[in-house]
Parts: sequence; structure tokens; C-alpha cells
Amino acid sequence: MVRATAKTRSNSKLLELVDLFLSRPLVTVPLGAKLLKVTPKAIDLMLGQLGGALPRELTGRTRYCAWGIV
Repeated sequence: MVRATAKTRSNSKLLELVDLFLSRPLVTVPLGAKLLKVTPKAIDLMLGQLGGALPRELTGRTRYCAWGIV
């Protein structure tokens, strides 16, 4: 995931999102939005930026998803 953040801008919150995934076992979109002080849509876009380095989706749902590193 750190490699995916190498080409981001200096004010990007993507690296903070990666740190959040490493610090917590389970991360949801509302939780990430609250802790990073961004909108839920921004969290969705940042997850899309991670591409192949995307953390594993743990709930198996399309709505109210939760991700984590297994």
C-alpha cells in the first residue's frame, strides 16, 4: 500500500488512510471519514486509488462495508 502512495501529492490523505488501516483491525467508510476529517466519498475515491493494494473487504456486503488487513 505504501508503494501506491508514493506518487501522491504532499497534501493527500491517502498515506494517513494507509496508516489508519495498519493501526486498526477494522475500518469502515464513516469511521475513516470522521478520523481523517474528509467526506465519505473521498474515502471511496482513496480506496479506488489504492487499486491492487486495496485492503480486504471483510463484511461481504456492498453497503456498509468494512475493510481490514488480514
